[in-house]
Amino acid sequence: MLGFGNKDIPEKVVKAGLKKWYNALAEPDKVKLKRYLDKADASSASSFVLSVFSQAIEDANYRFVGSMYDTVRDIKMSDCERFDINDAAVLGAFNSEDYKRCLQLCDIGLELLKKKEVFDHVMAKGVNGAIPDEINCRNHKLNIIVGVYFDYDEGDRLLLQFQDMGLITAEDVEYRRNGIKTFRLQRTFDNVFNIKEKDQ
Repeated sequence: MLGFGNKDIPEKVVKAGLKKWYNALAEPDKVKLKRYLDKADASSASSFVLSVFSQAIEDANYRFVGSMYDTVRDIKMSDCERFDINDAAVLGAFNSEDYKRCLQLCDIGLELLKKKEVFDHVMAKGVNGAIPDEINCRNHKLNIIVGVYFDYDEGDRLLLQFQDMGLITAEDVEYRRNGIKTFRLQRTFDNVFNIKEKDQ
């Protein structure tokens, strides 16, 4: 009876302890998942999911990452593991231009970063003690608020919030605030220029 019921489940899925999760997937997602199984890390459930997400993002299969994220919420994992998976999903949502969903995922990540173990886990990825450049929930929340919704005041507020959270230096805040001012002025100039063109 050993292994009964596993014959249709990929070996790496079984090794990662994700049989129940796999069985609950929609058939189209199972088919897409097979594309990434060869390079999937089956050492743990979270490693498997993250490795699949990473491959899908590299493959520009962003919507697949979004559909997979919804299926992994009930998988047992640490807060640090959940942050890493959520941050990969942020990248997927941003690149598929699902900005509303992306902001929701950003807020989940920023909330997790309030936990010391998660914050320390993320900061450990920085080079020579520097704050990491790639914190998707921080970067893409700002990108959407300023670059998509053009809410410059909220962008300024977010930068100060990120500084208070230790996610950005005071020097970087000033640099980015100046960048927002330049972007705002350029956009205002472009709008004025467009209006004049239409009037002619």
